[in-house]
Amino acid sequence: MIEIDVAVVGGGFSGCAVAANLARHVTSISSLALFEPDELGRGAAYGTRHREHLLNTRASQMSLYSDEPEHFVNWLGSRGGPDDFMPRQLYGEYVGDIAKQVFERPRFGYLCGRVSSVRRWSNGGFIVESSTGACFGARHVVLATGHLPPGDDFLPLDAITHHGYVADPWRFDYRAVEGDVLVIGAGLTALDVLVGLKAGGHRGMVHVLSRNGRFPYVHARVAPYDMIPALDTHDARTLLRSLRLHIESAARRGFDWRAVIDALRPEADAIWRRLSQAEQRRFERHLRTHWERHRHRAPQQVDAVREEYGRSNRLRHYAGKLVQMYDGKATIALRGGERIKLRPDWIVNCSGFRQAARMTRDPLLGSMLADGVVSRDAGGRGLRIGADFGAIDQDGNRVPGLWIIGPPVRGSRFEATAVPELRGMAELAAREILRHLRKDVALLGA
Repeated sequence: MIEIDVAVVGGGFSGCAVAANLARHVTSISSLALFEPDELGRGAAYGTRHREHLLNTRASQMSLYSDEPEHFVNWLGSRGGPDDFMPRQLYGEYVGDIAKQVFERPRFGYLCGRVSSVRRWSNGGFIVESSTGACFGARHVVLATGHLPPGDDFLPLDAITHHGYVADPWRFDYRAVEGDVLVIGAGLTALDVLVGLKAGGHRGMVHVLSRNGRFPYVHARVAPYDMIPALDTHDARTLLRSLRLHIESAARRGFDWRAVIDALRPEADAIWRRLSQAEQRRFERHLRTHWERHRHRAPQQVDAVREEYGRSNRLRHYAGKLVQMYDGKATIALRGGERIKLRPDWIVNCSGFRQAARMTRDPLLGSMLADGVVSRDAGGRGLRIGADFGAIDQDGNRVPGLWIIGPPVRGSRFEATAVPELRGMAELAAREILRHLRKDVALLGA
């Protein structure tokens, strides 16, 4: 068994960001192994096969390092400017380039494969076993496993077994799609599906089904807001009312609502933690999609594709749910009570991440939940962590040396998908790991 200081499970943005931040302090860390079955830096977000898929945030905000805000823009050079929405493929290349530099260092290794198990080690730390059978003894482990596929437990079985069912909308090649398409969900991923279909020459009809029947709002150039909104967090309803009043007040002073939402972003996690668990669940049920339409906006170039489909009468959008699938026919129950039937050639699941529903079925996370090494947060939305992103076990105890960042901690953290938040998670986790490693060295020296 190979003994190392740190094992990072996952080589998307979060895992590569942790490794990159640790590599800046090679005097404190002597060895690191990162496990990723696919290309470094891609993950679900940047592994798309379509160059037409764009980032939903301007380049100026996409640096991997918070203390070097122009790092990504400088890397782009003449290929793009700070206000541009760059191709996601290109951003994956950027993260991969940083990762490759990390693994040029001695005893910093990248293993192309999955991790099959992470178990507590009697000597302290953890035993990390890869799918190839290789075993590592790691003093610290970072779980950066990224997005699991969208949940499908709410869909009829015949929809999931449909010959044209697309379970993973992020990596699918839409050039193969012909005929009518049913898209489940109307968020940014659904817009990406439209972009992929257009790029692939699709000429059929697209039916978009979502609970509320609304697409995300669109980015616009607005003046920055001149204050940080102070909101009432007594309960979810009061929070929403408080935000609306603040937006109305800002509008009277000439500020766009987007500027208010952007100013609120650094405070969102603190606001989330001030809500009770019951109010957090209430927010998730009734307000999450409303918030995300405002917060996670689409570039105008992306929304233009939706408008093009609409102008050509090839886009229908329904508020409701898929209640039955039989003999190739989909039955949709609309919010007003009416039912309609469709016969889609393809069904694309863009319903969202639904991490909690998928975790027990994931081989690694499911086994760690069963062993009690990790636990769900109180709302059951993701994995439970402390303020330093340290894992909490089933008995409510901190698990020394085990850290979790990224989408699996949604619930414990309000935002766990966008680069600015993931970047902060990676930097904090790296700082905590380095602090513990230095402490261990000092104790040995004493």
